[in-house]
Amino acid sequence: MQPIRLLLVDDHKILRGGLRALIESEDDMIVVAEAGTARDGIRQATESQPDIVIMDLGLPDGSGLDAIRKIRHLDLPVHIIVLSMHSGQELVLEAVQAGCDGYVPKSTAHTDLLQAIRSVYQGKRYLHPDAATVVIDKLLEQQTNSQMLENLSEREQAVLRLCAMGYTSREIGERLSLSPKTVDTYRARAMEKLDLEHRSQIVQFALKAGLLDKTDS
Repeated sequence: MQPIRLLLVDDHKILRGGLRALIESEDDMIVVAEAGTARDGIRQATESQPDIVIMDLGLPDGSGLDAIRKIRHLDLPVHIIVLSMHSGQELVLEAVQAGCDGYVPKSTAHTDLLQAIRSVYQGKRYLHPDAATVVIDKLLEQQTNSQMLENLSEREQAVLRLCAMGYTSREIGERLSLSPKTVDTYRARAMEKLDLEHRSQIVQFALKAGLLDKTDS
């Protein structure tokens, strides 16, 4: 059986050495290439033909997220595992959206990385519990916001969307053939239903609920 071929992309040479030692202590894995920059990582992903790329996100010549997107754009037959110091909500979600198959914090690499490698090699996704919690929380938040959005009429949604985009009551009225006073009424009614107290909260809600993705009414 052929070993799992891995590419390590991280700008810290000592860390790469530790990862190589960890990986090559296993009979079914081998490191075929290393890279310390995003550019070299993309090049090695093409030339060395690994099965899996272990990708750091903080690289000296650019974001590992951009490197992931470029590798996906090249349509290379590789799996990608992010190995990062950070597990904040936005970063985890961006990594998943960019096309990673796994996410492991560097702090747990010694216990979780080998399992992650075997999982994604089998076509599964692997998210460390901290990262999985972030994704699940975001999905639940989106579901809640979508349900709240359903409580609004189409006109209230349209007014709220245009308000979030920065249009004034007069401009919104011109677009929707309403008077500015009527626009204010729709906005106030929508804010009351959504329990929003300040107009600045409209933008936050619109982004979370995907309201800005909708077309004009």
